[in-house]
Amino acid sequence: MFNRFDLYAPVHKGIRFALSGLCYQAGSVDHSDKEKVNAFVEEFRQVTIILEAHSRDEDANINDSYEKFAPMTLFLLEKEHGALEQKLEQLIDLVDQLESKKQNSNELKRIWYQLGKDLNGFTADYFSHLQSEEGPGMKALWENLNDDQLKVISINIRSSIPPQTMSIFMHYMIPAISHLERVEMFSDMKRFAPKEAYTGMLSLAKSRLDQESWEQLYSALDGINAKESSD
Repeated sequence: MFNRFDLYAPVHKGIRFALSGLCYQAGSVDHSDKEKVNAFVEEFRQVTIILEAHSRDEDANINDSYEKFAPMTLFLLEKEHGALEQKLEQLIDLVDQLESKKQNSNELKRIWYQLGKDLNGFTADYFSHLQSEEGPGMKALWENLNDDQLKVISINIRSSIPPQTMSIFMHYMIPAISHLERVEMFSDMKRFAPKEAYTGMLSLAKSRLDQESWEQLYSALDGINAKESSD
């Protein structure tokens, strides 16, 4: 159903991008490089914020539909959520240890090694969970809700996210989604979001995209504005 509204696609692309980046850092950085280890820790804590928010948003806004139309799918997704939450807590504990053992080179090396291995395992499991949401999860929603109803859920989710958390989501989503998805997203912001919020997100997009991608987005948005003003 590629022509249907996909509730999960943009945010899942952002999460995949974020977790892949963390795995890259954990695999390529030496434990003795304090600056890069600290940068990893800071980014890990940012990514943790959106992972926890993503889970809360689903519980609050989507689970009622699953419970009504696909209770077995809900059972599967909640089981996966529980296992992932436990593994994320273990990763958080390792990162906490990483910060507390900065002066002990041998301990730091051991923790960094274990963190890399566990992060890879968590990411593999998390990606599998995203496939469950996009597969049987989205299939159940498509079979029982029309696109307008799905868009209402999407709006409710976005409205419930605090601005600081939304900025973190967008930090990863903007470069991870396609040009057409960016144009659609920013066109909606232009029409419906407060001007300050739209301007702030546009500035974030400029900082996160390469020059060509930014110019394509800016040009597309300019074209939409010109068309609207001429109507």
